Amino acid sequence: MIYQVHQEYRGARHEAVLHAQTLSRTLAENAGHLLRQSDHATQLFKLKYEETGGALRLAEFTRKGGLLDSLMPSKLQLPIALYKADGRLMDSLHGIFQDDIRVEPVYQALSQSAEDIPHASNVVVNSQTSKWLIQIARRVNGRNGEFGGIIMLMIDPAYFVEDYDRLHMDENGLVMLVSRDSGLAIARVDEQLYITDTIDFTATADPSGSADELVLRHAFDGVDRIYSYRDMPRYQLTAVVGNTVTHAMARFERQRRLYFSVAAAASVLVFIFALLLMQQSLRLRDSMEAANAAQQKLRAAADASLDAVFLLKACRNREGAVVDFTLADVNERGAAMLGHHHDDVVGHRIGELAPTWRSEGFIDKYRQVLETTIPLEEEVETQNLPGQPNESRWLRHQIVAIDDGVAVTTRNISSRKRDELAMRKHQAELQAVNDASPLGLLRADANGHCTYVNRTFESITGLTRDQALGDQWLAAVHPNDRKVLQEALEHLRDTLQPFQDTLRCVHPDGQIVWTSIKVAPIIVDGHIEGFVSTVDDITMMRKSVMALRESEARLRTIADTLPAMIAYIDFEEVYRFNNIAYEREFSRSGMDVMGKTVRETVGEPRYAFLEPYIRRVLSGEPLAFEEDDDSTGIVRTFEVNYIPQFDEEGAAVIGFHVMRQDITAQKREQQRLLKLSQVDALTGLTNRAGFQQKLSDTMTACRDNGLLMAVMYMDIDRFKPVNDTFGHSVGDALLKAFSGRLQHAMRATDTIARLGGDEFTIIMERISKQEDAETAAGKIVVAMQAPFVLDNITVHVSTSIGLTWYRGEDVSAAELLNRADMLLYQAKQAGRNTFRSGALIPDLDAA
Repeated sequence: MIYQVHQEYRGARHEAVLHAQTLSRTLAENAGHLLRQSDHATQLFKLKYEETGGALRLAEFTRKGGLLDSLMPSKLQLPIALYKADGRLMDSLHGIFQDDIRVEPVYQALSQSAEDIPHASNVVVNSQTSKWLIQIARRVNGRNGEFGGIIMLMIDPAYFVEDYDRLHMDENGLVMLVSRDSGLAIARVDEQLYITDTIDFTATADPSGSADELVLRHAFDGVDRIYSYRDMPRYQLTAVVGNTVTHAMARFERQRRLYFSVAAAASVLVFIFALLLMQQSLRLRDSMEAANAAQQKLRAAADASLDAVFLLKACRNREGAVVDFTLADVNERGAAMLGHHHDDVVGHRIGELAPTWRSEGFIDKYRQVLETTIPLEEEVETQNLPGQPNESRWLRHQIVAIDDGVAVTTRNISSRKRDELAMRKHQAELQAVNDASPLGLLRADANGHCTYVNRTFESITGLTRDQALGDQWLAAVHPNDRKVLQEALEHLRDTLQPFQDTLRCVHPDGQIVWTSIKVAPIIVDGHIEGFVSTVDDITMMRKSVMALRESEARLRTIADTLPAMIAYIDFEEVYRFNNIAYEREFSRSGMDVMGKTVRETVGEPRYAFLEPYIRRVLSGEPLAFEEDDDSTGIVRTFEVNYIPQFDEEGAAVIGFHVMRQDITAQKREQQRLLKLSQVDALTGLTNRAGFQQKLSDTMTACRDNGLLMAVMYMDIDRFKPVNDTFGHSVGDALLKAFSGRLQHAMRATDTIARLGGDEFTIIMERISKQEDAETAAGKIVVAMQAPFVLDNITVHVSTSIGLTWYRGEDVSAAELLNRADMLLYQAKQAGRNTFRSGALIPDLDAA
């Protein structure tokens, strides 16, 4: 039986380790997901920061419904900072960051590496409390790809261990994250959070333990647990979960008790009675421990509360009337409010500890709640807190009746009251700013009734503030435009999108004022609570625009008569003008180029080709080049001219003009003629001219990239007798058949050429080793040994091959071909029907 119990103990402990390992994996996966999302957040910021040329700021990135909310829960409000290239703090939110990080490892690592990878580390932010955070940082680049700074996120590891319910932990179960590079750890047991640097795990020395079980070198909180872990190497973290032995081994304990009970039943009744007494004692001990634990938790919760908590018992006179209250218990914050320590105030009367509370009516309110049992909650101002005489403070009271006494929670809300005062001052300042704004401002409620206009609105519309309130502001809108405005407001209520248009306003004296009006909804929890509108007087600007449009119309008429595609692009690479030919070209894909950037219009692949030319023309250099365009599915060639446009002083480029002409037909004709000049008419193989061009290009590529190539020079053995015996037609048929077998024996990437007569050459590019070319040469020799059947005539011929290699030596194409020719001669001397290769070229990398 002892052996069976031992075996079941080992099995139960192994299952407990597996359960803890499963929970630690869940903790690691939950933490890893948020950390990866943080990685993605820094990468998204990097992309948008570089895309905006460094203009993106944290306020825009982290705004509600913005870029960060697409990746991270908005409730987190993670500390985030942006550092400049010199290591100084540029911007930060939700936390306090170092002003200069040049000496920090994260700056050294990211500033010296151009790789786009996140830098994860665990940093100590308070050495006294061992407070530490997980730091996720990423390099951002400037306009030209240089180091432009660092985006940094800080994540409190407490967030992961506080998500306690997700793991379904047993009572007194421990959830912990350990920083492997700093030795710091943060743990949670039930509702208690621990931060420590003394955690030290080691592999279990118990032969019955599991390979994934960990044990503590030093006791953590006096509770015996079974631990397992899950490493997070990417972030230098280890997730650790420990279940109490009491819960983890409960099943085993019941089974063991059953065995011992059966053994005891087989022995004597006295032993059974003693066992029952022992079980009862254990239960009583567990109950006492649970009660003590609950009391400790209650005390810990009270001490950790932000409120001062007082438990007061009524003090009565002989007639039974309440004359004062005795302090039965108080948390540390409450004792500090009274100006004493906890042990010095418990058991004393509150009237003696804080005499001014009687004069200010606090004790009367306690008595009233005790007598009426009606809870009381209020905010009061006092200048007589113990330890803070003559200093005004605001307190928030909550008084609840208990058995012959009251429970009082008090919080110092002076800071909130000061914030409310500051907010009222801010509102007054905002009122002054609105009145000084060059734009007319109008605020309306959800029904469109005006509640506020500024001074500029009065000046633009001719209505006073009182005259504009309610629906009267619509009187300033031209009668023909009111319906348009009202329909736009109804559409805005459905779409929740801002509305902008040009409307006319009519002064009381009949003067017409052209305005640009923009209306945006005030949205709270998905519902419109009101509207805000800006009104800008554009009368003079409209007159200028109309004159400009007339001039532009004349220019467009001239440009539209030209067959070339013409456009103008500003310094920000945005299309500002295009003629009909340009519009017709891009309208095939449904694209309207006006107002869009070159990148948006042509797409990333074509923009990558055009970007160097755009950079050059924006630096003031006129350019002419050819561009291949396959956006329509057909490759076309355009002749493109870029002409820079300078400002009035001729000092700075403000944009450039584009002229594009389709020269596809001309290019195709040139290519057709070039191809005809490089193809052998009889066999369809590359001719001598094409071979010489290909050989020169391939040798250049090998020199530039250190690649290995091979060149074969061959002819047909006994070709002349065949040609003389059967005639030129059979000779030509043999050349074609010979060419066909060559093409079948070689790779599709190899170049096969006929130099003339029965002489052929082969260029093998990008071969990994010389044996590959020798194998191919041997394959050709074998292939040509089979008889050729040509128009019912069977011909037996063979081939001899000279094979040489090239890998960047200082030789010309003619010299390389001459080497192969000499090797061909050696093959002929060896009796034909074979190949000869040159000396092996040493491996340059090995040298």
